[in-house]
Amino acid sequence: MLPRLVLKDQWAATAYNTSNIRSRVTQSCHLHQLPPRIRGKPLLSDAFNSVKFEAENVGSHAASRFHGGLCFVHTRLLRHRQALCLLASIVFISFVPAAMASGEVQEIILLHTNDLHGYLLPFVVDGETRGGFARLASVVRAYRHEYPDQVLWLDAGDAWHGSNLANFTVGRSVVDVLNVAGLDIMVLGNHEFNFTQQDVLDRVSEAAFTVLAGNVVVAETGGTFLPVPTLVDVGGVAVGILGLVSPDTPTLSHPRNSEGLEFLDPIVAARSLAAQLANDVDLVIAVTHIGLEYDRLLAEAVPEIDVIVSGHSHTQLDEPEVVAGTLIVQAFEWGKYLGVLHLVVDAEGIVDYDGYLVPITAEIPEEPAVAAAIAEWQAHLDARLNAAIGETLVDLDADAVRIRESNLGNVMADLMREHIGADIAFINSGAIRRSIPAGPITFGDIYEVHPFHNTIVGLELTGEQILAALENSVLHYPETSGRFLQVSGLSYAFDPNKPPGERVISVRIHSATDHPDGEPLRLDRVYRVALPDFIAVGGDDYDMFADSPVFFGSPTEGGAYLWDILASYIELASPIKPEVEGRIQIIAD
Repeated sequence: MLPRLVLKDQWAATAYNTSNIRSRVTQSCHLHQLPPRIRGKPLLSDAFNSVKFEAENVGSHAASRFHGGLCFVHTRLLRHRQALCLLASIVFISFVPAAMASGEVQEIILLHTNDLHGYLLPFVVDGETRGGFARLASVVRAYRHEYPDQVLWLDAGDAWHGSNLANFTVGRSVVDVLNVAGLDIMVLGNHEFNFTQQDVLDRVSEAAFTVLAGNVVVAETGGTFLPVPTLVDVGGVAVGILGLVSPDTPTLSHPRNSEGLEFLDPIVAARSLAAQLANDVDLVIAVTHIGLEYDRLLAEAVPEIDVIVSGHSHTQLDEPEVVAGTLIVQAFEWGKYLGVLHLVVDAEGIVDYDGYLVPITAEIPEEPAVAAAIAEWQAHLDARLNAAIGETLVDLDADAVRIRESNLGNVMADLMREHIGADIAFINSGAIRRSIPAGPITFGDIYEVHPFHNTIVGLELTGEQILAALENSVLHYPETSGRFLQVSGLSYAFDPNKPPGERVISVRIHSATDHPDGEPLRLDRVYRVALPDFIAVGGDDYDMFADSPVFFGSPTEGGAYLWDILASYIELASPIKPEVEGRIQIIAD
């Protein structure tokens, strides 16, 4: 086995002052004096030409996104280091790494993360403090100190959406902190598209690291949305890196955010990209956000790929998985671990390897510059998020919201229906992200329950469309699925033993009658239905709603945010005590 770094010995040996990590940022954009490069042209050259670094440029257009006019624009946080990195990219424009000579052997370290979901701060899991970007960066620093010029940090997507600190800043805080921490390359995840397409491009232009999305093209022109493969030199090893995004992104995120883009089959795209790289590099690495099962297929289908840095499935691979000679690594989620892949490489490829996960725990000291950057952003959120707005007398349960009725789901569906005067309301359970324990409720709690920019839309739907929607809701049961609907104004029963598409056995409408049992759903009748805009435009495969008449709001133009409506309800109705009422019944043998 290759020797592993003893991290506890490294903290004293690498006790740099704050300025060291900031200077590392300017190095990260050219990877230890040798920059990421698309052959013959600068990365994101068009974006670079249009980027401005004036303080007032920091996302003032996003002000309307925040509750009560809340806008977290930090005029100091788009730092001058980005301009330095762009300059470095231009200076090294002609660089193309040279492949290794016969008989030459080199060691390199690939550090990898995935599905960070904006968890900049540490969090508690089963009584243990885990994660936090400042501690993660401290481990990265230790490896860079021990292996100068031999380390490459790759991230497999879903980095800048998920936590309050990420979402309230439209991802800016995460990109800024990753700049300080020294990330080298990442691929877009589907959750990056929870923000608008322009937001994605803005974050990419602000990043001091390279962002890839090799299978995403502009439908009208066929051109790539972002640059495709990247060539880098790591410790004398020529590495070609391609990035692949989930082809389900248009349905996993709000469809309007990927409008005009085409997400190509990752395997088809990878074959082409890997072929461009294979003859000119020592290693081909795919950084993917498609999930482990898809990555296994990718490894079998594209033998030119040597390593797959995987994301999307939130899988904890304690050691590399080998499929058809390709190494696959993934580091679980939220920065709980830093993945390490130690490679020995010669001109023919990988000759030895060791892969493992480093737990990010409270024993690891924080990197001061990264901690300071996080604190700057956090200071702008704390006062508003920590203010109590109401109270619940019972736990608001979202733990199993994707497979059964939930009292929290009932609250959200009810307020949607009442807010627009609808007969029925549906909310996809993927929009309900966490429980709230009994006691005070803060706006931060509300935002963590629903960290999306969803608005309420009212559609006129036939009973036939409603039945089709309920069938889609239980399509994957008993697997957990974000498409599983929480409901208001109706109740239904389904039999999971029946074939998909034939599982719903009864639907009762309660909003149009005072009878406690309601009345049967009529397939030919038109009902007024409240929905989050995400599923109103076909998200989670609710395409049966397409082209339906709109009686409230707009599926594509935005409106009042669901988190605002939920917060207002909590403020007015507290204390609340919602119950599970038998709206969803599961018939079992």
